Amino acid sequence: MIRLLLMVLRSPMRNSWVFLHFTIFILLSICLIEPPSVLSATLAGKVEVIGEYSIKPRKNLEERIKAERSLVVSGGGGLKNAVVFIRGPKANNSLPKGTVIDQRNKTFLPHVLPIPVGATVTFKNSDPFVHRIIADSEAKRLRMEFAYEGAAMEVTFDKPGIVELWCDDHKRMQTWVLVMDTPFFAITDEEGYYNIPNLPGGKYTVEVWHETLGAESQEIEIKERENTWLEFRIPGKEF
Repeated sequence: MIRLLLMVLRSPMRNSWVFLHFTIFILLSICLIEPPSVLSATLAGKVEVIGEYSIKPRKNLEERIKAERSLVVSGGGGLKNAVVFIRGPKANNSLPKGTVIDQRNKTFLPHVLPIPVGATVTFKNSDPFVHRIIADSEAKRLRMEFAYEGAAMEVTFDKPGIVELWCDDHKRMQTWVLVMDTPFFAITDEEGYYNIPNLPGGKYTVEVWHETLGAESQEIEIKERENTWLEFRIPGKEF
């Protein structure tokens, strides 16, 4: 389509009404055919832990397992399950479907789940015993009992915020749901990498959150059509 427009601009008919109408038609076609994403950018990067970190001594078995699940660091220092998000920009994205938090082998899967406001999550029990799940956060307060294997319940998270959920029967079980009021967020993988696509250009505050190491933020300018790399280095600690 762009090549066709260039050919028309070089045409000897470029001063005619036919040329004007045809040029308008091509420009409108480009706007309709080319999605907004061609002007968008991508923010990618890595979240790393620097310095020493350790689990406090004298924790019982349940507390130690819970602590080990809360801070997962790769051999290269990459931090898993950190949520990176951009404050400010809004978009009318559709809500995700089929989002599930499973309870399996006394473990919540996934351990951290970022979702947009209004999303519905299905909680299910894959264990052959009872789980009693509690949340007591400003964004969501609930109590659920899963009395048998295969039991499931749906929960809609309609208020932004951080929701901690735990099992009242098994203290090692803990999960976090981050209800985001922005569609631009990502969770780090096992090596600490993240990727946020389809960003409009602009100046933003980028924040990283982790359940044990807390939150940090950086100011950044993102240009259209460009890929931007941003790293976070969070100090370790005893926890």
